[in-house]
Amino acid sequence: MRAAVPDQRSAAPATPAPPPGGAVRLPTWMFPLVTVVSLLLGATSIVRGTRAVVSIADSDLTNFFLKSADYILRGDPWHMYAVRALGGYPNYNPPLTMFLLAPLLGLARALGFTANYGEQITFVTLPFIVLVPLMGYLGLRVMRALYPNAPETLRLLLYAFITLSPLAWQSYSIWYHVEQPLMLCLLLAAVLALQARREGLAGLLAGLAFLSRTTVLIPLIALGIVLLMTRAWRPLLKFGGVSALVAAVGFAPFVAFDAVDVKYTFLSWRGGAPIGSDSIWTIFAYTGTSSHLRELINAGAKRLDMYAVILIVAVAAFFAVRRLRLTLYARDLWALLAIAMLATPMLSKQVWPYYYLEPLVFIVVWELSTLQDRVAGVWRWPVLSIAFTLVAATLSQYVWEQSVGRFDALVVGVTQTALMALFAFGVWARIQARKPSAAGEVDAATYERGGMQPMTPPGMAVAGAVGYSAAPPSQMGKQGGPMAPMAPMSQPQPPVQRPPRQPGPAANLGPGQGAGQFPSAPNGPNGPNGLNGPAPLWPMDADAAPRSATPASPPRPAPGSAQSPAQGPAQSPDWWNIPHPVAPPAPGSAAGPNGSPNGTANGGAGDPWREWPRQR
Repeated sequence: MRAAVPDQRSAAPATPAPPPGGAVRLPTWMFPLVTVVSLLLGATSIVRGTRAVVSIADSDLTNFFLKSADYILRGDPWHMYAVRALGGYPNYNPPLTMFLLAPLLGLARALGFTANYGEQITFVTLPFIVLVPLMGYLGLRVMRALYPNAPETLRLLLYAFITLSPLAWQSYSIWYHVEQPLMLCLLLAAVLALQARREGLAGLLAGLAFLSRTTVLIPLIALGIVLLMTRAWRPLLKFGGVSALVAAVGFAPFVAFDAVDVKYTFLSWRGGAPIGSDSIWTIFAYTGTSSHLRELINAGAKRLDMYAVILIVAVAAFFAVRRLRLTLYARDLWALLAIAMLATPMLSKQVWPYYYLEPLVFIVVWELSTLQDRVAGVWRWPVLSIAFTLVAATLSQYVWEQSVGRFDALVVGVTQTALMALFAFGVWARIQARKPSAAGEVDAATYERGGMQPMTPPGMAVAGAVGYSAAPPSQMGKQGGPMAPMAPMSQPQPPVQRPPRQPGPAANLGPGQGAGQFPSAPNGPNGPNGLNGPAPLWPMDADAAPRSATPASPPRPAPGSAQSPAQGPAQSPDWWNIPHPVAPPAPGSAAGPNGSPNGTANGGAGDPWREWPRQR
């Protein structure tokens, strides 16, 4: 006999399933194309920006960085901080960038690219343009960690926001602060490693970031406060110890060989620098000699800006942990770092256009990576990223210009500070707009390993974090409290019996309806599940019958029964085990025990639409 062969004549060729959620698939060449365009923009900004460099004082690269790099080429690197510009202005930048620039400067001289400042700047700066695509790539890695299922269009938007932004490339033109993208790359990698529990690597990267640019100290202070308040002692000691050790080793030779210049550059000069015409401190600025009191106010204001920045960041970190339950491993930790970055242009006494790149990167990375975690409305759109790009690109045209008078300086300074404060409040408001299902961010096992409680405001459920609750410890395990008492292990609970499905009219619904569509709100448009409330936690089944807007009330239990109001409502099942709702029994039909229509005790498998108002 011939062996039976399955009949495959009617088998259709396999068709790949469409991407979930109707996501758009991008061509594979989109990211390389954006990268190439980004590098072309960077090269153009560098070459054309050199047209504005006429004297050595027209660029910070020629006025400070290359002078210090020349000390390295002469074999005397430990005295590079003896460099001074007009007015005793020192090279107020850590040494890592100068050591990277020195070999490029030596190669430019060897190849003859020293005919003018433009040639020298172009040759030395062009290799650093790869830092901007690298910064965009690290932003994608952060999104991958915070939002693993992010659609490709959103990933491309994040990458383009960083690599094609005018705020990214203005750091290279005119002032040529190539150390800023380097610092941002190191800081992004450090925070990413810290949230991955690789504290040693994170400390190394953070220490190198500090050796690149001193403004990284502000977000590191915010991180330190979060670690302290959440009592994450092991990450604090390991991360803080390694980063401090790297910074100390980097600065130790300079302090040993030239302590006077190092002290003047990083400690003394900052307090004596004049107040610029583009900050809130312009209110207290005074350059005359007729009022002794105003001179004292001006001298005090010049020394307060850095302390004000640190105070604002410390207060923001404190309230983020105490009121928003922020932890080291939360998605919104990146929002706190964005606020810390905003504090520098908001309260510094001298603001330069390239300062705006630092908050932009963290706002874009955090906002685009958490769009799915916000409640419906304005926070589901990248409003902060777009608005900050437009506002900062406009301010960049004016904040560094000299004022035409005191009134003009006051207007520009107050406006610039107020706008930065407005964005900081916008970030804070968006943190509070989390969806209830997104408040947990990390599963229960992660919090247990870290020795922390979930970042969950009181009364907010944590999806996937079974066994944790935001209620006070005194309410844990009480009848009617957030968590019901657990049954003994020797008495397993019987599975909830799901009633048989009944075919309903949902099978005849049109496209886009039926399975996966949310039913109407049980409590009206303003109820907890209504139009103005959070989305329901479970979708409507494909074969569920449509429900009326106001379902009939269940029969009132008799006094003293198991469902008597005196004993409180019964505990609802977990949302993933909620059974299929069934219609109430017809008049005269037999009902289950305890008044339950489907025969389950205590109404455990009753109609959730009816039980919802009482359970809430």
